[in-house]
Amino acid sequence: MCALLSNEIKCAFDISGSGNLRERRKALTENGHTGSVYEMLSPDGINFGYYNIKSSQEGEVVFKNMNPFLQISYTLSGNKSYTTGSDLTKLASFQKHQYNYLFFPEQEIHLNWQADEQLEIFELGVSPELVFNFLPEEHPLFPIFSKSIADNTPTRLSDVNLPLASNISAILYDMLNCPLDGRYKQLYLKAKTTELLAIQLSQYEQISGMAKSDTRALKKEDIERMHMARDIIIKNINSPCTLIDLSHQVGTNDAYLKSHFKQVFGTTVYGYLQNIKMTHARELLTQGKAVSEVAYLSGYKHTAHFTRAFKKHFGFSPGIMKR
Repeated sequence: MCALLSNEIKCAFDISGSGNLRERRKALTENGHTGSVYEMLSPDGINFGYYNIKSSQEGEVVFKNMNPFLQISYTLSGNKSYTTGSDLTKLASFQKHQYNYLFFPEQEIHLNWQADEQLEIFELGVSPELVFNFLPEEHPLFPIFSKSIADNTPTRLSDVNLPLASNISAILYDMLNCPLDGRYKQLYLKAKTTELLAIQLSQYEQISGMAKSDTRALKKEDIERMHMARDIIIKNINSPCTLIDLSHQVGTNDAYLKSHFKQVFGTTVYGYLQNIKMTHARELLTQGKAVSEVAYLSGYKHTAHFTRAFKKHFGFSPGIMKR
């Protein structure tokens, strides 16, 4: 159960669960917090959470874990960070359209977010037993996860946050809007979690493989340039600059920009931009905006062009989102 104290929310949490599937929906309109929370805990060892919150001052959730688990943490908008221990050592921080794997041992974890900023995030907790059912020993994540369990210490399993691709966010929204109930919702949750792990473990392996096969490891300044390029892309989503202009803005050339960007984020510059545009468009549609308005806000002069791009990206038309 969670208790709201000023800007701090305290929770006790046990990934193992018990009995039947449990759900909680809550509208937040107190102590400077506004928004919504949805949580679902399955006896299969899966916890799914969706949080769309805006706070008048910095927000904080402090939760005490009863059992260790893997947390896959996704950020669609806003910024968040995790700290651990009595000295509040930073474990991980996230910006929009990023995710990562975090190991949470049996101890207190602090989640913080910024004031006056819309935070929209998904959190997927999975028990170690369930993770090992799907994680082969030869996968690059296996030794890292195994060591974090053996050491029983909070761990960020990927050195860099991974790009939140549209196929991943689409599955998360499907889980949020599951039309089933009871045991069938529990089955649906487990199936979608399996689907997410299949896609994400494959992505992790590909990015890890690219890093190992690269003949020249990227320098710290090269990685920083790519993060600068990513920030410029996000800020200019509807009026993107050319690859040459973008490379000049971050102090490199277009050839290095293309190869280094894919190495850091696992996708091309165009692919990253398109993912952001389509993911944002899907968010606007879920808020009830008309397709024509979303097309305009996404930088399309013609609704038909937007509809084709959206369907190509997600596999279904934006009109289905409206229904």
